[in-house]
Amino acid sequence: MNKGLLDVYALSVCFVSMGCLSIFSGILLYSIVEISFPALMKPSLLPYPPSFYSQSGTANAPAIPVQLRSDFSINKNVKQGEEKSINLVEKQKRFQSVQDEYIKSESIKSIIRSAIIILIASLVFTFHWRLAKQVRQSKNST
Repeated sequence: MNKGLLDVYALSVCFVSMGCLSIFSGILLYSIVEISFPALMKPSLLPYPPSFYSQSGTANAPAIPVQLRSDFSINKNVKQGEEKSINLVEKQKRFQSVQDEYIKSESIKSIIRSAIIILIASLVFTFHWRLAKQVRQSKNST
């Protein structure tokens, strides 16, 4: 095989593997930061807690506030409002914990995926770099 062509091939593979290494190293570092500082890196996956969404994924939050009927007593309305706000706070806390667990598990998956790709790209780079080095040494000796 032509030594010049083999050298170009080996160095081209090294170039591509270095690109993979740099991209997936950045993804790996981002995932580590995301796990280390979850409050700062939290994406807004859903603007409302799950109770506001229907099965089709559309928001059910009322556009116009519901008018209170006059035949209910004020005390009864206040108690119902307090119960609803307590339930809403509990739902929001559960939603927050589910969202935190989801983010953590996705970050761990990303770390594992990036580590595997970095390992493979490193092996490919090392093999082809040595191949290119051998080709250059054999060119110089002849």
